[in-house]
Amino acid sequence: MIFITHYLYRKFGRRAMITTLGMTLFVPFCAAQVLQDHTQHEAPPPSNETKINTKTAKRGPRALGVVEFLPGGKARLVPIALWIDGRYYDASLYAANPAPMALEPETVYEATDYGEPTGLFTVETPEQIKGSWVAEGKWKAHLAMDEKLAEQKAKQPKPKQKSYDPNSDRPVLKRGGSNDSSNSSDSGGGAAQSSPSASGSSAPSSPEPSDRPVLKKPTPAATETNAGAAPSSAPASSPSPSSASQAENDPNRPTLRRGKAPQQATASQASTSTADKTIASMDSAQGKLMATMASIGKRSYPAISDAGAYETRSLLYSMNSTERANKADQLRVIAVDEIAKFIAKRKTPALQKGATITSYDLRAYDLDYSSSPTFVLTAALPVEGAKALRGGEFDYYVTVVAREDINGTPIKIFSAVSDTNHLDSFPRMEMVDAVDADANGRGDLLFRQYSDVGISYGLYRVYPYDMQKVFEGGSSL
Repeated sequence: MIFITHYLYRKFGRRAMITTLGMTLFVPFCAAQVLQDHTQHEAPPPSNETKINTKTAKRGPRALGVVEFLPGGKARLVPIALWIDGRYYDASLYAANPAPMALEPETVYEATDYGEPTGLFTVETPEQIKGSWVAEGKWKAHLAMDEKLAEQKAKQPKPKQKSYDPNSDRPVLKRGGSNDSSNSSDSGGGAAQSSPSASGSSAPSSPEPSDRPVLKKPTPAATETNAGAAPSSAPASSPSPSSASQAENDPNRPTLRRGKAPQQATASQASTSTADKTIASMDSAQGKLMATMASIGKRSYPAISDAGAYETRSLLYSMNSTERANKADQLRVIAVDEIAKFIAKRKTPALQKGATITSYDLRAYDLDYSSSPTFVLTAALPVEGAKALRGGEFDYYVTVVAREDINGTPIKIFSAVSDTNHLDSFPRMEMVDAVDADANGRGDLLFRQYSDVGISYGLYRVYPYDMQKVFEGGSSL
């Protein structure tokens, strides 16, 4: 009995020792394995990967307006939108103190026609007329001589410029003037340049950089035509000198593309440049050109003020006369069908049998580098015998945007129809032009929208099978 007990005890003790030893070795092994897995998951990324917290360059504001040519040869600018930090803001309201930022004197806008530069407008006198902000200023048409002078200037050695600091938080738009290199170098993130006064003298510069973005304002040439001479005394709605000074000294108020006030060239300066004499002789010709554009119906251009680096390109889709006539016929049929649908829903005056559109505006654009055309037709169709509620003739207004299918047939992607009696609910859309509003290389469609309460502007982006509004705002008379 003692032997059996001794044997069982020895056997049990041996098993207990083996189990204890196994647990002692297994627990550290498991802990090491867990630690290894955790280390693998928490390991830092390889050194060749891009750092997430790398600071990217910040782009300054970009202003969109419309240059309108008025009877008599005058021109004015209507502020539309500001593109700031990836968002659109109404330029007729943004930073109004009292005039909006987009209409600060000496702000320069480059007008475009089908995406191509067509002239420069320099803001002189902002004013509020019937609740809408506009600005008179100087218009300088883009002429062939300008290109020749630019080529000659490009061949001359340029002064060394400071490098642009992409990490600067100060959004600055392109600035011009008599010392272009100095302005452009400081606009890249250096200390703010002093703003020129109306008399041409410079105010003391700010001791430290601010957060105000600045749009380019190059020195207007002495040969620019006065598209809207400023009155001898500022209107009651125009900003007073004290308010303008406060706006200029406000570090949180962004400003647009700026330059020095126009200065009269001296006789010695005029005699030193044959090119200046040549351009000066074009003053009267530019005035006549403006009057001609107003008389033939080319009444407005979209215009951009931006100091950032961006490229312009033609947005025109070229067609010969036969192609244009063919597309016009197809689009007019679509337009009449859209009017018929409008009539069926609202029981408005019916069209005469066989009614066709004879008064229309047809544009063809290449908006997205695809060489695929986008057609925009705007038209009016009067109804004989029908009268408007407020008197006068009754008209239907229609806008059709179309793209081609695989067979080259225009397919409608957007339409808008209204009539003389329904402008309160359905504004009449008038095509201004295509414009690269946010500097992304694409062309967007800018429309002027007429309603019974006033005029606003709509910016639309075109997709292969759709068109969507990306901004609505601005106002004019």
